[in-house]
Amino acid sequence: MFFDEKGILNIDELVASNNSYKKIMEDGIVTDEELKEQSDKVLAILHDIEQKHTEEELKEIKELLTESGVLYAIYQYYSIQTLKY
Repeated sequence: MFFDEKGILNIDELVASNNSYKKIMEDGIVTDEELKEQSDKVLAILHDIEQKHTEEELKEIKELLTESGVLYAIYQYYSIQTLKY
């Protein structure tokens, strides 16, 4: 589910094959409306998850989202950093 047959987590592939992403990127431009719609979609999913899962499960989900956010942030910083040097 999370990994391919070689055991590799490929988020880029998951995102690229996602219908929301494909629709938004169809014209190569991300509008304010598309950004708001995607934000609302994510918030709705999070609210739904809060209703369906136990406190322990929610703790694990929160940790995953937080650590994924950290990874995304430091990757962006790393990419900018490598352009400087």
